[in-house]
Amino acid sequence: MVTVELYGVPRLRAGASSVEVPAGKLASILHALASALPGLSPDIIRDGRLSEHALVAIDGREVVADPERVIADGATLVLISAAAGG
Repeated sequence: MVTVELYGVPRLRAGASSVEVPAGKLASILHALASALPGLSPDIIRDGRLSEHALVAIDGREVVADPERVIADGATLVLISAAAGG
């Protein structure tokens, strides 16, 4: 399983701070995430990809976007808004 932690707008849209989904390719994880938390579609997750409004990082260190990227069992993904204010 992969733990997905949500922050900012994704957390508000999802109505949850975290969820666990099966490990695998990023696209399948995003599909599972959108199914578990329908409030993320289509503004945050669209067709197994992140929209331009969101970023995801593995263990909070490496930002990933490749839908074919395999995410290992036990990883934590951090889903945040792509927009930054100042």
